[in-house]
Amino acid sequence: MMGISEALQSSRLIVMAGSGGVGKTTVAASAALEAARAGRRVAVLTIDPARRLAQALGFDSFSGDLTRVDIGADGAGELWALMLDIKTTGDAMVHRFASTPEVAAAILANPYYGYFSTSLAGSQEYMAVEQVRALIEDQNFDLVVLDTPPAQNALDFFDAPERLIDGLRSIPMRAIGATKSEGITGRLASRGRGLILRGLNRLTGGPFLEELAEFLGLFHTTLDALTVSSGRVQRLLRDSKTRFFLVTTPTAGRIDEAIAFRSELRRRGFPMGGFVLNRVHHLIDTPSSERAREAIVNDDTGQLEGADQSLRVDLVDGLERVVAQHNVLARRDAQVATRLEEVTERVPLQVPRFPMGVHDLDGLGAVGRSLIGEGT
Repeated sequence: MMGISEALQSSRLIVMAGSGGVGKTTVAASAALEAARAGRRVAVLTIDPARRLAQALGFDSFSGDLTRVDIGADGAGELWALMLDIKTTGDAMVHRFASTPEVAAAILANPYYGYFSTSLAGSQEYMAVEQVRALIEDQNFDLVVLDTPPAQNALDFFDAPERLIDGLRSIPMRAIGATKSEGITGRLASRGRGLILRGLNRLTGGPFLEELAEFLGLFHTTLDALTVSSGRVQRLLRDSKTRFFLVTTPTAGRIDEAIAFRSELRRRGFPMGGFVLNRVHHLIDTPSSERAREAIVNDDTGQLEGADQSLRVDLVDGLERVVAQHNVLARRDAQVATRLEEVTERVPLQVPRFPMGVHDLDGLGAVGRSLIGEGT
């Protein structure tokens, strides 16, 4: 496996994967920031970012356009952020793969295209990998970091593009959209289909079946190109310059999911980078707690002037309870890290739990330093 420091220096694509709610988006943005500050030109593609993360990168909100992030004077490279906009990516895909500009315009004008590009199962995931392919093949970026979309089953992201194409291919488009070149038999059959469609339209109160038939007939011309592109994406995801990192949190259920996810990714031939154990509690040493007790009880700083001795003792007792509870979680997290190390034969990357969360570039930088082993 390749460590994340090496991956940030030499990979073309880093995929942050895992279950929803484990902090993939923050970890992805932090890794991208670290690579940019090290001198690479980086694009981070987010799928469903929180407004808080946009603000951490210096935006009011994400947009569907590549936007440059101000990483400060210390950054030797560039960081660009992009939120996946399914409609924009889908439109670009149609223009790229349609046989003629006229076919592209007809597809985009068809009312069923809106449903396909925004709602059809698998379309979001397909658009995501299509956007990644475009970003890498335009040669403007040294590294693309992909934050996979939240899903109840994270593997849906990798299955959906193939399911989408298979589903479109399974629709009997030729049966719906016969052409005049089919001869007299085909033309008669086409008239019969037309009568059926018009009859169904009268029953349903609209021409939507005819519009659907038109859309499927037009879109059929792009399927071969889509299939070729999907194959290129699948090869890209398995390329030697690609690395997958599994983000998880130190709870039993999440760890079981991550270990099973790793096994499945390896079975499918995806190149693994390692685990990122996010929101880890680290032990607070007892001597530090004892020094805090002494400082508070004796009021060495003078900040508790006027507070009686019993109040100070109560404050210390409360502090010690908090420390004890924290250390229980820290020991649990250490056991989880050990379990991951035993499974993978590699120490997992650990990102500490930040009490105030990550809300600015400094916070993202702290996460990034933890990823490469320079954090605390």
